Amino acid sequence: MKIASIGSGNMGGTLGRRWAALGHHVMFGTRDPHSEKIKRLLQDTGAHAQAGTIKEAAAFGEVILLAVLPDDVERVLAEAGDLEGKILINCTNRYDGASADAEVRRLARNARVVRAFHTLPWEVLANPHYEGGRATAFISGDDPAAVAVVAQLAAEIGLDPVDVGGQDAMAKVEMAIGTIWGALAPKFGREYSLSVLRR
Repeated sequence: MKIASIGSGNMGGTLGRRWAALGHHVMFGTRDPHSEKIKRLLQDTGAHAQAGTIKEAAAFGEVILLAVLPDDVERVLAEAGDLEGKILINCTNRYDGASADAEVRRLARNARVVRAFHTLPWEVLANPHYEGGRATAFISGDDPAAVAVVAQLAAEIGLDPVDVGGQDAMAKVEMAIGTIWGALAPKFGREYSLSVLRR
């Protein structure tokens, strides 16, 4: 699969490396594809990775991971252009009370938006296996086929994907996880995670 990671920091870099290691073709979209940082990332990622501009990456990817800071979302999606038919994974977060989900849905032109990976720190994405099981990746979206693709990508890197339903359900999950994170992160740091047990 062709995957574009718009963002090459902790989130985009980690997911891009993991998917490339599984044989997916990854393009990192960045303002400076020839920077030393990107050269090091490509070297670490291997033969299945390349870099380009944001517009080039958006054109390349069948699936596009949006992994940028909240202040960059509007600019980046404007540069990406029309995303007709493409799956856009929104893993951005806002910390000002606004909805990162609603913002991306408004700005992403014709994309099939799926909300995923935003409830996990990059350290867990790098290694989601625990003695008691796998970390859960909570996923939501309006397009069942797009959600299924993202769930498969999550499962391939060792996560346990759980489709929570629509936007309202995800908002409740985000609120609950934010509360739990505030209580447990001081005790366990960034390496702890949640796992949904079901029968």
